[in-house]
Order: sequence, then structure tokens, then C-alpha cells
Amino acid sequence: MSTPSAPMATEALQQALVSFRRKLHEHPELSMEEYETTKAIRAFLEEAHIEVLDYPLETGVLAIVRGKRPGPCVAIRADIDALPIVEETGLPWASKVQGKMHACGHDFHTAAGLGAAVLAKQAADSEASFAGDILFVFQPAEEVGQGAASIIATGVFDDLCVGAIIGEHNNPLLACGKIGVKSGPLMASVDEFRIVVKGVGGHAAIPELTVDPIVIGSHIVSGLQHLVSRVVSPHHNAVVTVGKFQAGTARNIIPMEAVLEGTVRTLQPDVRDVIEQRLSQFVKQTAEAFGGDAEVEFERVLPAVINHEKTADVVLEAAKAVVGEDNVVTAETTMGGEDFSVYQEKLPGCFFWVGTGKPHGWHHPSFDVDESMMHKTSEIFVAAALRWLALHQG
Repeated sequence: MSTPSAPMATEALQQALVSFRRKLHEHPELSMEEYETTKAIRAFLEEAHIEVLDYPLETGVLAIVRGKRPGPCVAIRADIDALPIVEETGLPWASKVQGKMHACGHDFHTAAGLGAAVLAKQAADSEASFAGDILFVFQPAEEVGQGAASIIATGVFDDLCVGAIIGEHNNPLLACGKIGVKSGPLMASVDEFRIVVKGVGGHAAIPELTVDPIVIGSHIVSGLQHLVSRVVSPHHNAVVTVGKFQAGTARNIIPMEAVLEGTVRTLQPDVRDVIEQRLSQFVKQTAEAFGGDAEVEFERVLPAVINHEKTADVVLEAAKAVVGEDNVVTAETTMGGEDFSVYQEKLPGCFFWVGTGKPHGWHHPSFDVDESMMHKTSEIFVAAALRWLALHQG
């Protein structure tokens, strides 16, 4: 997992990144358990003579490359955790840890972030150098939505007066070699709800003496789609999903209660507010209409990823410079969530897609990435960071 201290040619760096990524892939670690991953990242950075910052993180790494002249600071973020999935790729470097897998490409992101750090160090050590600093964030626990908050809690962004943050995600649905960039909403907010429908239990043969929570719950499941089709404007975006419905103990018993759990995903903050309000109202009124009652718990987990226009413009121009204008496309939105959005609540940021063009989507047991895009991603990171620093001098 090492890299020579001398400046590396493109091919040599790409090979080092591939080697690092494959070893990381063989030894995946779940959220907040990334101890060996953290050690490996730190070792790579130290061997490349990149300054590792001393902040109170149990897992994850913060590093900095300082230009030869004072100036602003911009951050580059990569996530490092894996998923509880049994790998089925059959690759020589497949996971050696049963039930754990880098099925979302965070090993790709980590390697690309390391490559960016090496390229930034080379730029800082050159005669031209640059003014300002580039902070590198190797973040734990993205998959459980806790990592970004843990990084912010260290105070590093305030200490360094970080002015913007840039991140990326591999995208198997985008052709390899393409880069997707856009300003505005890119990924959805993620909220979770839990509904407990309370009825009156009894014998299945005497339903008139009961209040059936399963029937009430079924009406709630169907009716929640009304929020999307008739409450939310067709010009906006929302997805309401009930992923869990539990009730009953036997086929001939009407139970006392039913429990429904699900998620709400939206791209617009005002739509998020409306859904939360109307969901609770609808659930309670539906239960009451059937003679029952309902309790609703609604938790806001992650905000939407909303790219800052000027920061996205910087990334757009950097991507064009690295892969050519013909290979840069307008990023398609997704209703998936990402805790990069937590950073964006604190400072301007841009999250972009890196096309890896593989047949299986994120979180699939046969998921894989195209490693040829790692070095290009590193180049885009650094080109965007340097462009941002140049635009924010003095």
C-alpha cells in the first residue's frame, strides 16, 4: 500500500492506487470499525510525506497539503467504509472477510482521494506551487450517515477556515469516462418514520368486535402514495416507501397493533417539510376513521445534497480540463442519500459523478468499479481545488 516519496508519473501513481484499492477491497471494514483502513491511509500519506493532522477521530484521517504562500483553504472528501454484504464478484481481490464488502465503491473513493493528495503535494512542491491549503478528509461511516458529523465535530473546518468542499461518487449507471456535474439538487434528503397502529384484537371469525390494525395499516400504505401524487407538485420530487409491515401472531387472530416503518426522500427542503406534516396528519386521521389510533415517529436523517452553483462551476471547468468537454455531462439526480449533504449545511460544496459503467448498481453483491477512472478522479479533485483557490485569493 505504499508509494515512493519521489514524484510519481501518471502510470506509476495509477498502479499504486490500484494496488491500494484492491488491498482495501480484500479487507473491508464496516462503519465506525475502519481501524485497519485508517492505519493504511495514514501509512500511505506519511510515506508520501503528506502532513496528517492530529484530531480526535477514532476512525478516519484528516490530512493537509499546504501551498508555499498563504491563502484560503478548500477540502476534498472521500468516504472509507464498507457494507454488510456477502461478495459474489469472484474477483482475485474479492473480500476475504465473510459478510463484508466494498459494494458501494468507497475503496475507489479512498484511493482517488489518496491520489489527489499525492498530486497536490507535487503541485505544492513545484516552483509554481500555489497559495492556500487543501484539506483531505477520509471520512468514516458514510453508510450509516454519521461520518460527516463526526468530522465536523472535530472543529477542523473552523480551525482552517475551510471555504468549500468537493466530493464525488462512482456511478455504474454512467458510462466509464464520463463525469456528471450539476448545480442544485443532486441527491435526496432521507427521513425515516415508524407508525404504530393500535386497534382492538379478537377472533378472526368475529371481526365486528374488533378494530383491525392490519386493515388500517393497509389503507395507510396505499394512502401514503397520495402524498406524492396529490400533495407534492409534479414539478418537485418525493418518494415515500413503506419497507416494513409487521402485525399478528396467528392466522386466526386479529392483533392489537401493526407496526409500519419506511423512508421519505425529497429533493426540495420545502417539500420535505410538507411531507413530514401531512404524513403524520394523514396517518392519525386514517386510523381514527376506522376506529383505531396511531402513533407516528418521524426522524430527519440526512438533508438533500444540493450543489452550490459557483463551486459546481469550478468542478465543471476542472472536469472539462481533465477529461475533455465531450466527456462532461449534466449529472442526473437520484433519490438516494449521502451524508456529504451534512457538510453542505456548513459550507458551499459540490458532489459529482464519476462514470464507471458497470452492470451492477450500488450495494449489489456483484458490484465493481472501473479502476481506470481512479487517477482521472484524482486529477479532477486537484484541478478543482487549485481552481477554487485561485478564484478566492485575497
